[in-house]
Amino acid sequence: MLAPVALYADERPRLISTDAGVTELIFALGFEDDLIAIDVTSQLPEGFPALPSIGYHRTLSAEGLMSLNPSVVIGSEHIGPPSVVSALTQAEVKFVQLRSAKSSDQLRDNVLTLADALDQKEKGLRLLTTVDAKLAELNRTNLAGERIAFLLSMDDSKLRLAGEGTSGQSFIELMKAQNVADFKNYRNISAESLFEMQPSVIIVAGTDVESAVPSLLEANPVLTHTPAVKQKRIIAVNGATLVAGLSVSAINEAIRLTQALSNSPALVVQANK
Repeated sequence: MLAPVALYADERPRLISTDAGVTELIFALGFEDDLIAIDVTSQLPEGFPALPSIGYHRTLSAEGLMSLNPSVVIGSEHIGPPSVVSALTQAEVKFVQLRSAKSSDQLRDNVLTLADALDQKEKGLRLLTTVDAKLAELNRTNLAGERIAFLLSMDDSKLRLAGEGTSGQSFIELMKAQNVADFKNYRNISAESLFEMQPSVIIVAGTDVESAVPSLLEANPVLTHTPAVKQKRIIAVNGATLVAGLSVSAINEAIRLTQALSNSPALVVQANK
């Protein structure tokens, strides 16, 4: 039987996040001080105290989770293995599963679901108001008509292009643009293949936004002949904001990117602030 959060009203809840998207949402809702552990995909803001790691969200240990004495365990549909899910549903903790946000509607739903599960509905409604205002801003200034290539910056010699069903595709759709890829998931492609797709914008998602674009072009000089690079519309973004689907941080990144491209065609290296 699940123990409701209300049982812990006399003390702070003890939250474990097993997913990067969940961790980001916990911070957005203002519950970060209640976090006691996170999975290895989760990113903590710079300067935030380190937290114990529970491992990879698909290969968790029920014993490891319960040894931390959580009151709430929060994850996504990717949490595993199945035995851990079974153990959590039977344990005296609250177990919350959110679907990875691949659309703004799913993100909004996750905000309300998590806030309600933590008995903090008002916080959820306040965040939802903020999210809706940001989405309205994106609708006013978007990249409709642009053909975007979304690349993961992992190895400059391999171009990892986002296709249908990926976080990259969700990010492109958030800005009302068209994805140049016509396949599903991420796929390694050649620089020549990307050139033939003729993207008008190239987004490079990585951890080092300062060097991502120069390194990519140095390793793949043929890309200098694409419309995107000719018009200096190639941009680096912080991939950590998109690792687990759409988030409030991803919306902020989309706003900065669309405004940069709308205001100036000049080369932009966009860091996540």
